[in-house]
Amino acid sequence: MIRSRPGLSAAVTRMAFIGGLLTGCAAASGRVVDGMYVDAAKGFRVDLPRSGWRVTSSPGADLALRHTGADASMAVSASCPEQEKGPLPALARHVFFGLRQVEWLRQGPIMLDGVAGLETVVRGRGEGAPVQVRSIVIRQKGCLYDLLFVAPPETFEARGADFDAFLAGWQFSSDKP
Repeated sequence: MIRSRPGLSAAVTRMAFIGGLLTGCAAASGRVVDGMYVDAAKGFRVDLPRSGWRVTSSPGADLALRHTGADASMAVSASCPEQEKGPLPALARHVFFGLRQVEWLRQGPIMLDGVAGLETVVRGRGEGAPVQVRSIVIRQKGCLYDLLFVAPPETFEARGADFDAFLAGWQFSSDKP
């Protein structure tokens, strides 16, 4: 479990892993190699952020990252084979279970390594603290991928550039069994 400071940190940490990141108890099957997280079993690899982020663990996440100087988290959860069916907008809503006073800021298509997915950004309250969440839901080769970024609204944009770089370093691998 991620260690966090009381108050807002605990709320952000919990919100980053709402509902076990949709997949319940996903088992991490990847490893870090030369600054990249590689999960051949689930068909992806991604460059790890270099500055201020550390790999941690969280139930339901294949990869969890926590910023050391700001109250922000990133996470990836992959379900292979895909366990939840339905349209991406319905699946995207699952990520936000547990948030209260949810304000939908935007939702629309996104391309990740040439594959179409759905991006959603919301603001809400978790454990009494305001949080902003950016979610990417995508299907590829029988897997469902959830990528999350969570931060307080006041630091969301500043740390959001790190999530953009994280997404730019994402690759679906062809070596998935």
